[in-house]
Amino acid sequence: MFPRAKSNGKLDYLQIVQNRRVRGKTRQQVIASLGRLDKLTDSGKLDDLSRALGRFCKKVHVVDADREGDIEADTVRKIGSAKES
Repeated sequence: MFPRAKSNGKLDYLQIVQNRRVRGKTRQQVIASLGRLDKLTDSGKLDDLSRALGRFCKKVHVVDADREGDIEADTVRKIGSAKES
């Protein structure tokens, strides 16, 4: 599954889509239409949704914690040649 922005004239709508095989060909099936992309981003609902989904992702927690400065590396290893500027 993946998100897709679908244009309908001047407006973009956010959809959740999955790929399926039908008679040997890949077809996309819309699982859910979430609404107008501009309204979802302006209201903050898209951020809330991604934060809520992130609770189920282990890797996202580590990346967010690093970005927020909540974790620090115990050791650092250099791999390959170090280039100094």
